[in-house]
Amino acid sequence: MRPLVLLWMARHGLPRWMLLDYFELAALATLLGSVVALRLATRAGASRTHTARAIACAYVGALVGGYLFEALRALPAALAAASWHPLAHPGRAAYGGLLFGAGAAALYLRSVREPLAPFFDRVAVGAGLTFALVRTGCFLAGCDYGLPTAGPWGVRFPAGSLAALDHLRRGFVPAGAPSLPVHPTQLYEAALGLLAAALAAPSLRRRRRDGRAFSIVLGVYAVGRFTIEFLRGDRDRGVAFGLSTAQWVSVAIVLALASAWSWRLRGRRGQAGGRRAAEEAPDAQPPGGEEHDRGADRDRERLVVGRLHADPDQHAHAGQ
Repeated sequence: MRPLVLLWMARHGLPRWMLLDYFELAALATLLGSVVALRLATRAGASRTHTARAIACAYVGALVGGYLFEALRALPAALAAASWHPLAHPGRAAYGGLLFGAGAAALYLRSVREPLAPFFDRVAVGAGLTFALVRTGCFLAGCDYGLPTAGPWGVRFPAGSLAALDHLRRGFVPAGAPSLPVHPTQLYEAALGLLAAALAAPSLRRRRRDGRAFSIVLGVYAVGRFTIEFLRGDRDRGVAFGLSTAQWVSVAIVLALASAWSWRLRGRRGQAGGRRAAEEAPDAQPPGGEEHDRGADRDRERLVVGRLHADPDQHAHAGQ
């Protein structure tokens, strides 16, 4: 799709540099997300240095993880072909970038004894923007295309694109023809990233940074990605038990989020129950308290009687 966009820009007198490629869009997303995260860190009095370094670790981890995740999926094809080519030219997996990026940032923060939840909340909006811009780069590159559709939103990718070559192999189009109209699943995911960022933004107004904003981004993206995968047309992304690799990762993320929130709610209910019990019985005495008080009264009575018997003259004089 990029050549067509460049042609359109040339016709309208727009410079080529305005159309960023995949890696430039990923870098732009990281820059925008970093600005937001650093401003939030400054407002909260957190360390800007550690925030910036954690973001840098996340960026490197995302690049490495995106490659490794996709290379693992290409491993069966490499073994079958007895060639390194499938491993040397894989794409970049969004979930690989997300998981490795988050892991790299978490490892750095742990090493410098910085809390995790506040940092991930501050980068939540940036994560949504990253999904949006990176998937826009995928649309321009022509990868991650969708199934054919008769809807008016269907997009034809030019001859030589991944979609056109795939349709040529399957006999859908003749040689040198563009692809059939397909679902622009890349743009669906771009919109999903913007939606996740928009839903997470209100949580950032709260002073408490407990991971809620980042959980919203993860949950929205996981559910949306699971659904969009049913519309994907590229067939080399791994399938197990009827679901794609990304769908299984989406299921794992949703289950992990549900477990974490369930555990947190149980903890809050337990604390609330303990406070109510303490408020309902503030004057309760420990077991044996009443017997202890009666025994102390008897001891005081014996002491007074003993003093009277020990000094009867003084008692009599006091009576006169």
